[in-house]
Amino acid sequence: MANVLLLPGALPHDQATLRALTEGLPPHPALAAKLRGASVAKLEGSWSDAERAAGSCTGDLPGGLLLHAATVNTFTNTAATLAVASPLSAALGLTDLTPLDPGTLQLTDAEARALCDTCSEHLRAEDIDLTFVDAHRWLISCNHPVNVLTERPDWLIGENLRPNLPRGTDARLVERWMNELQMLLYTHPVNIAREDRGLPPVNVIWLWGFSSTSATGTEATEPYVAITTIADFATALRNGDLTGWQQAWSAHAEAILDADQIIFGDNHPLLRVTPNKPGFMYSLFARFARPPALAGTLASLREQVAEVRS
Repeated sequence: MANVLLLPGALPHDQATLRALTEGLPPHPALAAKLRGASVAKLEGSWSDAERAAGSCTGDLPGGLLLHAATVNTFTNTAATLAVASPLSAALGLTDLTPLDPGTLQLTDAEARALCDTCSEHLRAEDIDLTFVDAHRWLISCNHPVNVLTERPDWLIGENLRPNLPRGTDARLVERWMNELQMLLYTHPVNIAREDRGLPPVNVIWLWGFSSTSATGTEATEPYVAITTIADFATALRNGDLTGWQQAWSAHAEAILDADQIIFGDNHPLLRVTPNKPGFMYSLFARFARPPALAGTLASLREQVAEVRS
């Protein structure tokens, strides 16, 4: 099984930011050597696009199937399409909403159940069932196909919502569902009580991971590619935590060294790095060469990044 590692925030596109982050970074020669001799390919699109490509997923992320598989002993479902509803809180900016870190939401199971019940009652008219799983994940099921590509909510923190809305034939339909749920929760008693306690309201129900059971079967629950995301770099970068960003390299060095493929970027994936097994001559010369430093290797990778954003 191939091991693919997603490292959002580990390679800022901005040169000045990368230079500031890597100043004083320990050399990590083993990591630097692994990355220096690797094959590099530039990437475009979103982190969910990169995740789909890494898992050879031709449709949407298999979020619904995986959530159902994780809860199959709790309840059964034979619907044709499964997906995930994630309750979020988003701050209103000048022109868009920006989701906050779900860790700051402090949403209890009782609150989430009440919100889920309200949303479920509304969506029933659309022939959609909504089942509470936990405070941050509700299972969507329906008997008709939903053709969209969606973004995993993990990638939305600190980003504008509008550029991350669903794409595809049924994108407008899914967007309408989310808009209706947003309006439905605007004056919900749970949100009024939360605001009275100084807590952020749940003002976004993000729908994602629309998985077709007939098209995908059980393959989504037994992938041939293990895809792991390390969020520490992005969290530190978002919070301006220089020490945390540098410490993440030490904390995750073993996982990075073991990866068959690594995807680097900031709020978008920028490079796919595939380490190569060093040849005899390379290994021989490496024994006498000065050990590489991670800061220089990251700077070299950054130089290979094209302008992939408008």
